[in-house]
Amino acid sequence: EYDRVLFRGEAATTWVGEFRDMPASLRYFAGGDRNLRGFGYQELGPTDDAGDVIGGKHLLLGSAEYEHMFTEKWGAAVFVDAGNAFNDPGDFDAEVGTGVGIRWRSPVGTVRVDVASAVTEPGDPIRFHLVIGPDL
Repeated sequence: EYDRVLFRGEAATTWVGEFRDMPASLRYFAGGDRNLRGFGYQELGPTDDAGDVIGGKHLLLGSAEYEHMFTEKWGAAVFVDAGNAFNDPGDFDAEVGTGVGIRWRSPVGTVRVDVASAVTEPGDPIRFHLVIGPDL
């Protein structure tokens, strides 16, 4: 049995003359299993006039997770994730997700099953996240 604390940070930026000329595949989005749990995949970032998420020029994310292994193969975790994608520093609006999870050290890698709440969203929606593979 053991305990550990994991921290993850991600910062990214793009320099582009005209943002509208940058393909959507190169823009930054936030949300999903591997960066901001509690939110859907690429659900966060700047939006167009219709309210659709179109991605941003910059990304800033951070996570903190406490994990306790009860046995060699089974454990639990609590976590908080925060951040967002944005175009201008003055427009950065951090979203926050927090939750709990189960950890299983399987023969093919760690299986992480998390239940997270998007605490900055009205009604604190709950999402289920499943990740198989290395930490963070």
